[in-house]
Amino acid sequence: MMNKRDFLKCSIMTVLVLGACGQVFAEDSTATYELAPIVVTANRVPEKLVDTKADISVVTRKQIENLHLQTVEDTLREVPGTQFLNYGSNGLNANLSGIRINGSKDVVILIDGVRITDFQGANNSGYMYASILNNMDNIERVEVLRGSAAVKYGSGAKGGVINIITRKIDGTKQSIDFSKGTGGKESYKFDSMGKLGKFGYNAYYNRTLIGDTKDGDGKKWPGHTRTNSGGAKFTYDFNDNNHLSMYYDEVSSKYRGKDFVYKNKYHGDYKTHAFTIQDDWQIDKHWSNMLSYRSSKIKTNYFQDYKNSQSKYGISSDLSYDFVTEQVRFNDDWNDLVFGLDYSYGKNHLPLSTGQFTDDGDMIQVRNHTQKNYSYFIQEDWKFLPRWTLSGGLRYDRPETDKYSADIKNHRSSSYKLSYDITDKDTVFAGRNEFYILPGLDVIYAAWADPDDDSGTIKDHGNRHLKPAEGRTSTIGYTHKFNDASAFTLNWFETKDSSVIGYSNESNRYENFDHGIARGWNAQLLYQLGSSWNFNLGWAHLYQNVPGDNLSLGYYPKDKMTFAIMYNRDKWNAGIDGFYFIRRKNPRYSGSKGWPSDKYAIFNLSVNYSPNKDLTFYTRVENLFDKLWAEHTDVIWNHKDGAWYSMPGRLITVGVKYKF
Repeated sequence: MMNKRDFLKCSIMTVLVLGACGQVFAEDSTATYELAPIVVTANRVPEKLVDTKADISVVTRKQIENLHLQTVEDTLREVPGTQFLNYGSNGLNANLSGIRINGSKDVVILIDGVRITDFQGANNSGYMYASILNNMDNIERVEVLRGSAAVKYGSGAKGGVINIITRKIDGTKQSIDFSKGTGGKESYKFDSMGKLGKFGYNAYYNRTLIGDTKDGDGKKWPGHTRTNSGGAKFTYDFNDNNHLSMYYDEVSSKYRGKDFVYKNKYHGDYKTHAFTIQDDWQIDKHWSNMLSYRSSKIKTNYFQDYKNSQSKYGISSDLSYDFVTEQVRFNDDWNDLVFGLDYSYGKNHLPLSTGQFTDDGDMIQVRNHTQKNYSYFIQEDWKFLPRWTLSGGLRYDRPETDKYSADIKNHRSSSYKLSYDITDKDTVFAGRNEFYILPGLDVIYAAWADPDDDSGTIKDHGNRHLKPAEGRTSTIGYTHKFNDASAFTLNWFETKDSSVIGYSNESNRYENFDHGIARGWNAQLLYQLGSSWNFNLGWAHLYQNVPGDNLSLGYYPKDKMTFAIMYNRDKWNAGIDGFYFIRRKNPRYSGSKGWPSDKYAIFNLSVNYSPNKDLTFYTRVENLFDKLWAEHTDVIWNHKDGAWYSMPGRLITVGVKYKF
């Protein structure tokens, strides 16, 4: 049940919104929101969001601007069916967050349809750095596809796919953006784009600072984060049907803070470089081709005091990736066929365990462990009758490992879906998707110091004999389309694991487990009322129990409502967004005070004023009611009440953006 305080807040917000809605029909406004957003993630081809026949959400450019979403994490919190494991108020919060979709940490993250990481296995596939693309001015939209999509996107796409779509260069303009807020937050942004005949360019630079923050109880969490990011994009139009783009992005982030749970100070850094080249060619009326190449490097370091002594605990990574995607499409009135090749090559440059020992018992380490994977895929949507569509797909994976790892056999995955248009506005569909997850470099060669070992000795926790994880996801969905801008969707899913990669507390290493399960449903209402109001409402219900995964220990929501209400008229626009969280309690730890609250609501408020088309003043208030809440706890491990990582309390940011 919702407690009285949260119920009162929700009631007040509802009354205010309904009261304002009563005015909308009497107002004559020319302001409007983006209609019928186009998405590409559902089937690897462009189509209207309301026509995808898939469990998909999109956060549009308008939402990003009007709600002043500052990071990719802020954006993803708007999406139903996503769960976060964030480490709290201080500097670490600004850099590392665990994200789940439908309860799974096996999530594929793409930028413009191309992976940014791979071979991260059960340890890190669900972790992302919030600064990974923090130039939100360069993002057109973020698409989230829930449920297994391994046939379309390959290994790791069990929980879903996050596709960050960058903006197209559509004219010559520059902008500067300055903001300052509580919690020591400062942000400085510059963005410039231009079009010179067939040539286009875009360059940007961002600098963000975060300092000490307070949680909802007023407790101060010391920390400091400094993030710099910059990049450039160049495009060339050979003709109206052939476009070439090249872009380079670089992020550098340093952070430090105090961990009150383990009573340690910590510091770390994160650096990434990525170069991408992409050619998009519409060959003729029916055939098109897209070729993409991305090279990226990621280096991380994290250090903390060890047992309050002079010794230190640290963990680092130094990874590089090369990706190639070749995709061919054929479409006509009855068929939409996509086929191609995905190639991934990953290398870990740090000295890692080989699983072999010298005669003296010392662990043998070597550098440059590698993994490769060749994937061939084909996907077709066949409209075999006026209201019936049959979809099917196959993917063939051919992985390669180095000599220190066990050989992994080739694998074939399949998917199928049947859709029926009951009316022009109502559609039902049902399908099944198999998934296949390669063991990552992090779980094969894992090594770290155990917290209970005072010597700080690095121990081998990896497993060179791990087999891929496998399973399938079944889905049933319904969509009602009010119009091109408004729709209601309801999707039920069940994910069954036949093989799982997880961490064993008994053997203190990664192992294969059998029989995991996750099931639930996701509902969302996207509605535009008049020309000024826009509503997004989502509800996700989840049950999950997967061996070797700690999510079922009390981390995840049984139910979670997400909401965003936006108003746009003349020189003003405003929005309220947030979520209401109901935790699924674990009976094993029901007697411990593991969290500040198991039911809570978080509200954010954004207000923008534009005296002219070039100048905007804005403010954003996060955690409007200063709620004490947390997503990570140590209670389930060491059973000490109150040992959670508090999220920030109320944060106020004020800024100005000027275009010229």
